[in-house]
Amino acid sequence: MNLTPANDLTSRHPCPAAPCSDAQQMLLRSYDDIGQMMAAVGRPDFGVAVFRFLKSALRADHVVANRVGRYAIDGLFTEGMVPARIAHTLNQRYLDRYYLLDRSLPSSWDIGKNDAVALPFDSQLNGSPAYSAFFFERVGLCDKISLISSRDDAMVCCNLYRLSASGPFSAADLKQAQSLAKLVTALVWLHAEKVVLAAGKAPALPTLAPVPATQAEVQVREDLLKSLSGREMEVCRRLLAGASNEGVALDLDISTHTVRTLRKRIYKKLQVSSLTDLFSRYLQVVSENGRQRGKPQLQRSRNIPH
Repeated sequence: MNLTPANDLTSRHPCPAAPCSDAQQMLLRSYDDIGQMMAAVGRPDFGVAVFRFLKSALRADHVVANRVGRYAIDGLFTEGMVPARIAHTLNQRYLDRYYLLDRSLPSSWDIGKNDAVALPFDSQLNGSPAYSAFFFERVGLCDKISLISSRDDAMVCCNLYRLSASGPFSAADLKQAQSLAKLVTALVWLHAEKVVLAAGKAPALPTLAPVPATQAEVQVREDLLKSLSGREMEVCRRLLAGASNEGVALDLDISTHTVRTLRKRIYKKLQVSSLTDLFSRYLQVVSENGRQRGKPQLQRSRNIPH
């Protein structure tokens, strides 16, 4: 009897592969997306890989990630369906000044300490008209889920956005986001550590450092601040947060003419002649007062090249 070797039989008549179910195919694609995210850590295409994964898993339309310290915020990436020019302009504006109007940041410090969490959009924490108008209404965004993980005095925030055309996230989406929070934030932490280390080798970013002052000078500045009316103090805090006249007007629901008038009064009472002078002499004093009330006051930001 002439027996054909088994390997010859299989080569002539290969066994057909069992067809994959839709669920299996989705799982395989998910594994592939996770592998691409891991491989891209520290590279310029990391944000693209994260967006691809979260677009598939949660139908996110845009993703933005930041590393937030007590006194600094670092932009990691912004990727998705918002046009690149608009997305990068918005991200830079956020890092330059508007993060100080984002009320969700101070409330997130004690969240995600022991484990990463997924938080739904809270309109009360993002109730600033200037913030909401600039970052949601003008771009057509309608909802957000934040993946947050905290370590010591820093945290990473990976924000997932939906465009109005896609509709808001569902309760099922939030549940799925929670199941993915630990994986995504762990990779964002690794990426942040790599790019922050790389950025640390570059020339230092310019900052508006407070002018060194004696205790007596600080006391004088605190006394001058007390001479401001309630409305003048509200305007002063927003100017120190980096808001423009228009931003202050939107946030306080007053006219830009009123803001300019109040600004002149503030300069006169505080004995300064420019915004730079206001920053250098009073940023530290106002920030110290804010910390004494238990509210972290971020002071500078940078957009890490990636």
